[in-house]
Amino acid sequence: MATPRGIWIGSAFGALGALGFAAKAILIKVAYQLAPVDSTTILALRVLFSVPAFVMMAWYGNPDGEKLSRRDQLILVWLGFNGYYVASFFDFWGLEYVTAALERLILFTYPGIVLILNAVWFKRAIRKHEYGALGLSWLGIALVFYHDLASSRQPDAVWKGAGLIFLSSLTYAIYLVGSGRVIHRIGSVRLTGIVVSVASGFIVGHFLLTHRVSALRQPGEIYQVAAALAVFSTILPIYFTSEAIKRIGANRTSIVASIGPVFTIWLGQIFLNETVSVTQLCGTALVLSGVLLVSSR
Repeated sequence: MATPRGIWIGSAFGALGALGFAAKAILIKVAYQLAPVDSTTILALRVLFSVPAFVMMAWYGNPDGEKLSRRDQLILVWLGFNGYYVASFFDFWGLEYVTAALERLILFTYPGIVLILNAVWFKRAIRKHEYGALGLSWLGIALVFYHDLASSRQPDAVWKGAGLIFLSSLTYAIYLVGSGRVIHRIGSVRLTGIVVSVASGFIVGHFLLTHRVSALRQPGEIYQVAAALAVFSTILPIYFTSEAIKRIGANRTSIVASIGPVFTIWLGQIFLNETVSVTQLCGTALVLSGVLLVSSR
């Protein structure tokens, strides 16, 4: 049972993680504007810059040299493949077709998916205020999606991008539920280091199967963006999110992180000159209302 102090600390970690992940979409869109780089290449550069930190985390999180059981090894490989390889691949790909603000809002279907998965797999009852919170959040997401679809000159691209990002949301929700069941046994630092290192192997393998190594030669600005992605939108927010899950659980972490769309819209307006409409603000307000409804309880 989390203490009030633990809930506040865990929520703060969750909010910091949300800010870092919100900046991710902005940085990726900036990379697409700077050079003709595709999603697989920028994803590979991101993990190449970040994987040394996660290897160190895996080592630091196991000072006693405790070995993992065969079962835990398989779980961690599955979590790495599903949560940080597949989810990241669909997310980066989807951002080629939709705005950063819409991407972040669609990703926030995952709190509802987390609650549903916990209810189905672990018989965890969904409470009335959680239904209300999710209803408000999903209504806000639908409102912004309809706005972007109606105003786009390429509605098929919006549908494709939205579908890819929803798949990212689904796979990330599965990761959250799975990690929440083993994080106390393995430790948040060790789990995060191992899982992301495993995912990095899958991502680099994917790149080598589909691209030549020379594709990693990019302008200096792309390397700068990739380094920023690694530090501020990968290493730090992943650690913050893992700490939040350890303290307040996957359900609360996923809902606190719903503050992310607010950060993304603000950053998108500043760095990408994305327009902010009344519809977007209303949709974001609905998402934020869902967060506040749960937080107040």
